[in-house]
Formats: sequence, C-alpha cells, structure tokens
Amino acid sequence: MSSKPYQCQRCPRAFARLEHLQRHDRSHTKEKPYVCAQCPKAFTRKDLLARHERLVHQAHQPGTSPSSQHTQSPSPAPPVSQGLDALASAVASHAQSTSTALSGSSGQFRPPAEHRTRTPMMGIPTPSAASTTPLPGSDFGYSLGGIPPGSFEGNDFTSFLDSVPLPSHPYSPAFQPLPLFLPVPFSPVTDYAQSERELPSEPNTTSTPSSSVLPRHGAQLPSLQPEGYQTTLKARQPTGFVLVTAQCRDRLLGSLREYASVVPNPSLPSRHALSRCLTGYLTGFHDHYPIVHKPTLDVESMGLPLFLSMAALGARYCREPDTSMRLYQVAKPVTLEHFRRVFQSGTMPAANAAHDLDTLETLQALLMLMALSSWFINDPPYHEALSIRSLMGMLLRKDGLNRLPDHDGSWATWIWRERVKRLKFIVFCFFNIHTIVFDIPPVILTEEMTLELPCTEKEWQAPTVDAWQAARSESPGEPKFQDALSSLFSPISGMEQLSSLGSYVLIHALLQDIWFMTKANRLALSRYNGLGSAIAPTPDLIAVEQALERWCQCWERNQESSIDPLSPHGPLSFTSAALLRLAYIRLNADCGSTRQLQTWDPVQIATSLKDNLQVLRGDRLTRAALHCAHALSTPVKLGIGFVAHSQVALWSNQHALCSLECAVLLAKWLEAVTVPHPNPGLTEQETRLRDFVLEMVMEVQHGVSREWLLATNTRLSAAVTRLWARLFTADYIWEMVNLIGRSLNSYADLLESNTSPGYT
Repeated sequence: MSSKPYQCQRCPRAFARLEHLQRHDRSHTKEKPYVCAQCPKAFTRKDLLARHERLVHQAHQPGTSPSSQHTQSPSPAPPVSQGLDALASAVASHAQSTSTALSGSSGQFRPPAEHRTRTPMMGIPTPSAASTTPLPGSDFGYSLGGIPPGSFEGNDFTSFLDSVPLPSHPYSPAFQPLPLFLPVPFSPVTDYAQSERELPSEPNTTSTPSSSVLPRHGAQLPSLQPEGYQTTLKARQPTGFVLVTAQCRDRLLGSLREYASVVPNPSLPSRHALSRCLTGYLTGFHDHYPIVHKPTLDVESMGLPLFLSMAALGARYCREPDTSMRLYQVAKPVTLEHFRRVFQSGTMPAANAAHDLDTLETLQALLMLMALSSWFINDPPYHEALSIRSLMGMLLRKDGLNRLPDHDGSWATWIWRERVKRLKFIVFCFFNIHTIVFDIPPVILTEEMTLELPCTEKEWQAPTVDAWQAARSESPGEPKFQDALSSLFSPISGMEQLSSLGSYVLIHALLQDIWFMTKANRLALSRYNGLGSAIAPTPDLIAVEQALERWCQCWERNQESSIDPLSPHGPLSFTSAALLRLAYIRLNADCGSTRQLQTWDPVQIATSLKDNLQVLRGDRLTRAALHCAHALSTPVKLGIGFVAHSQVALWSNQHALCSLECAVLLAKWLEAVTVPHPNPGLTEQETRLRDFVLEMVMEVQHGVSREWLLATNTRLSAAVTRLWARLFTADYIWEMVNLIGRSLNSYADLLESNTSPGYT
C-alpha cells in the first residue's frame, strides 16, 4: 500500500495526510478560507492569519491575543470607513468568489451568481452579502463613500494594493478589471498549463525535469547551415517556429522575377532571416488578429504576395526595422501588381476554388501591409494604409461581403470557411481601428455584415481532426452577427454565448455605433449649446450603455475569456476589455474629434486635447473616470518602469489608443473636481475617487504630499498624465505608440504651465 494515499487531481503530487492535500489543493484554487475579522484580508492557512493578526491588529491593541481576537465577534463597523477599505474589500470579495468558481471547473471561469447581479448601466457587480466589510448600495454598485476629504492614511492605500490580484485569473471587465500581467517566461516557448502547477506549494519539493530552471529545449546553440542545406529535423524546432527551406526561398525568387516590371532588382534575405520573420509574425501579430490557421500553415505552397507581406510584418516583431522596410518595399508593389493583374485586368476567371484561394491570400496580404503601414509617419507612410483599405473594401464587395465557401462537414472545408469568415470580420475591425485612430468614417458599416460570428479559439487552434471534432462537439455554435448584436439591445431576448473573437467583433460594432452617435451629438451641441466635445445624455446613449452591460455578461459566459495577454486562448478578450473602457470614455467625451493623431505632432495633439475637449461632471463621467483609474492601478503596483519595458510589448496597439483617452479623460475629471470651490459640491463618489488617485500618485512619487498635489487644480492631473506617459515612452516597435507617450508628456507640460483662476 502506498504511504501517500491522497493524490492531487491537478498534478502528480501525493500526500500522506488529508489535511496536507487540502492545503496543497488551495495552491491550485487560490482559495483563502481564513478571513480576518477586523479587515478584508484573507489567507490560505490559519498560521498566516494568526501572524497577520499579531503583526497588524495586536500592535494597536496591547494585551489582546490573536486567538482571542479571532474568536471574538466582530465589532460594529465604525461610522467612517478606512480609506480605500471599501474598494479593497470589493476587490478581495470578488477575487475570493472567483477563486471558488475556478476550483470547481478545472480552471474554467464561471462567475458566481452573486457577481452576475449589477446595478443597471454601471458595469460593476454588486458585492456579495458575505463581504467582510459592509458595502451599501450606491451608484457604483458598491460604496465609495463614508469618508470625508483629507482622512486618507498610507495604510489604507496599502490595504487596497494588497488586495489587487496579480495571478492570472479571468476577472470580468464588468468589475472594472485591473490589467494583469505574468512575468516574462525564461523559456522561449511558454507551457502555460504548467505555470501554476510548477509553483512550489510546500518546502522540500522534489525537483522534476518539468520544474527545472534549465531550458526545456536544450542548451546547445543552433547551427547556421549553408543555404543549400536541407534539414528534416522539424520536430526539434521550438513550438511555433516556421522553417523556410532553401527550396522554398528559390521558388519565391523565381516567382519574384515575374514582377521585374515593378521590382527591377529582386532579392530576398537568407532563409534563416525569412524563417525568423515568419516566426515573428506568428508570435507577435497573429494572436491579435488570428486569420491564419497555424496547425495547417504551409509556407511551401503560400503565394508570393502573402509570404512577403507576412515576413515584412513579422520582421517588425523581430526588432529588425531595416529588414522590414526592405521586405515591405518589395511586398507592396508585388501585391498591388498582382491585384491589378488578377482583379482589375478584366481577365479574371469564373469563381472556383483556385480563384477563392487567390482572393483570400490577396486580402490577407493587403491586410498585413495595411497593418504594417498604419503606425508610422514615413517608414512606411501611414497614408499608404488608407489607400490600401479602399482596395480591400472593393475586393471584399466584389467577392461578396457575406459570401462564404460551402462546408460539407469535413475539417478541411470547415477550416477554409472559417478562414474566410475570420478574415472578413477582422478586416471590419481593422477598418474600425482606423476610425478610432484617424477619426474617419468606416468603410464597412455594421448593418452590412450578416455572417455567423467566428468559432471559439479552442476549435480554431485544434491541431488534429480528432481534437477539432471534440472541441466542436462542446461548442454551443456560432450565432449570427446581427442576431447577437440585436440581443445586446433587447432586454427580453436570450443572451448568446460568444467566442473571444466574437466578443471582440461586437465591441467594435458598439464602438462604431458610438462614433456615429457622438458625431451627431457633437454637431447638435456645437450649434446650439456650444459645448463642443461634451456628450449629453440621450435615449440612444442609455441604450448603448445597457448594450455594453449585456456585452459584459456575454464576455463572462465565454469560458475562454481572460484579461491576461498570455492566456492560452489568446489576448483577444484582454484587448476587448480595453476597448470596453474606450467605449465608456467615448460615451462621455468625443476624444476622436479632438486628438488629431493624423498630425503626428505631440504638441499639436496635446494642445487640441487641452483646448477642445470638454467634459460634464456627473455620475456617468465619474464611472468612466473609475475605469481609467483602475486601469492604472496594477502598473502602479508592479512598477511603471517594469511594465513599460517588459509588459507593454504584449499589448495590442489598441491598448495605447485606449490609454491615451483614459489619461486625458481622467485628467479632465481631476481638473473639474480639484477646483477651490466646485459648484455643485463634490459627491461622495467623486471625493473617494479623487483621494484614491491622490494615493496612487503618492505611491509612485515618494515624498510628494497631498497638499502639494492639490495646490492647483492641474497639478494632480499633470502627475497622473505623466504616469500614463511613462508606460509608452520606451523603445517600442510602432511609432504611433511612442507618439502617444510624447503627446501625453506634452499634455502634462501644458497642465503644469496653466493655473486656473482662484489659485496663487
């Protein structure tokens, strides 16, 4: 008989005693059953609770033992809550309930029932009755009140930061998610499933090969064989590595000579460089825009325009801008010439399988060229992306915007159909990104799309037909895009369970609705009220707020949803949560009309935002400001510099765009609530949130006092704006991201040089 009869169901560990297994199991579930009776903190072990009581609470109550404190019934809550304890307990309560939900579903997220109930249009769940701190209802769904200005203490903010959850858990964006990041993995290939399993939960853990600190892929250096060397050891390549053989490169060179009229001196980098660039595409760009089916990707049969465009884009993620530009200068004329020959010559054959493949690859190539050129002023120029998108719109409509290949039930035809569907939806989303960035009308309107939404990432990433069939059998199916969108605006229709990409498409559809709505609203306000960019409440705006709330519920129902950019299901749900913040911001201020990013001048961008963007105080604006403040909380805890130099690279460019508007809207809100005698006076929620931001700034800027920050009504705004700017001032891949960082610094300079009347 084994001396360790108690086997863990989540890892190979076994234990001699049941209590040891239970304690070990909590390292998987993150359950914290031992809750302090005097504060919101909770612990996995009883001895940790006793230590906490002895060090924190007993120091203030001499003569009282931890055990007696623990057995005593909690005293009534004081009339004045302690700083951010209400915020902290709300986060802690949500984290504990989420952990419990995770423990019963093998890591799959199913929100507890008490967190599915929210205050209408607020996007924040109502805390459970079991919360350790009473949280009376308010406009925020939990209390931010009960504390007068000036009563914050340092320990209160520390309590809040201690409650900020840093492990990878799929918290709902409806709870105003804090951006979560994992440490950069040592190995070039992350075994995500082992990330928690390999954490030692008890001392004297026996080392195993899987938990060793040595690289799992060997320590020898790879060799660089001559160009003619043909290797067959593909299994030894890291996961996701794309091997370009010498024969493949020769084939591409032969095809390139057919375009001598537009590329007079054809040349290509070495096959090693091409392999590196294609791998950079798959590890960098692909997860944000999954239009390539990785399990069946075959570079040997890939067309020249798609290959060159993919390599040019991937070279950016390899930090090889010169290689990227050389490939772009070949890929763009080749793709445009191919487009002219096949689709504009009038000799295009009737629709067949070959034509469909050519159409698909040409659209993919154009999308990659557009994605590459959208984020630079000159190298390559962004206006080329705007011209490419018109060609894509024409080709999409010529091929049939809602036409899909037939599907006979086989894996091969399903892959083909899903590739076409995903490409069309992602092109629709990328056109919307241009609308967000450059404030130009979208090429494809929401009502034009009638396809079914994309499948789950588990189905899309299935490596074999058996794995695909298993994932397909568990899938609830894909709803029609228009049906899913209508359900967001209907209080009586059943809510659909959406995939990660489906949620991403729908949040872009809602952003497009907001863009049209705010344009009409801005025109009316500027003509009749002179309010410019402020957004006044309308029935349409309220309907969109309710749609955003229902979108959050759909997001939660998706078991693949996570706000972790390193999730095995991809970063799409992480990006969608950022776009949710952007949607709430744009319901309060028309930032797109005042940013002028198309000028590429940080001073002009900052000046336009300072002079032309206006906001209206109210519960809706305060809620949007809360989104912005929470988005900054975890970078503050982890360290702004650390996040800027090691984590932001995992983000999509859309995060930088959202962060720009987060920073400006929060700064505008702070200006409005820090004037000497605000009229009307500050609400309890505004006071709470202002003091939270104060503590966050003092956490980063050591030695800065509250009085100094409030000496003018722009000093706190400038300090917060500089915190946002520091996230985007490192050496990034895309010029647009650096432009956002410089613009935020310029905006802070303007705030520091300006003092509102009433201050000396």
